[in-house]
Amino acid sequence: MNTNRLATLGLLVTITVLVGCNSALVGTWKADNAPANEKFYIQTATFKDNNTYTAAAKEGEQSVRLAGTYEFNGFNLKLKTPGKPDRAYGAMVMMGKTLELKSDGKTMKMQKQ
Repeated sequence: MNTNRLATLGLLVTITVLVGCNSALVGTWKADNAPANEKFYIQTATFKDNNTYTAAAKEGEQSVRLAGTYEFNGFNLKLKTPGKPDRAYGAMVMMGKTLELKSDGKTMKMQKQ
């Protein structure tokens, strides 16, 4: 295979992966368990293909509902909730069933429902 064909193939694979990133996230996710000593964590989240989301979270001892928009590129997830600060995570969907979120050196896993 010549270099141009290999480069073109690599570019097509990259574009396909990036375009399909949001579709991997679409659906409802539930946290495996409550992380110890966390001031904020997402319990469940539903991501739609129109880049909107809803979530149930714990903030201290309070349950909170979140709704807004999201950006996901396959490696990073940003949640934008009106009236609240944006939340950014390192994020990856593994095998289509596990969502791994990383923030402040901590990792949380969620399972697709």
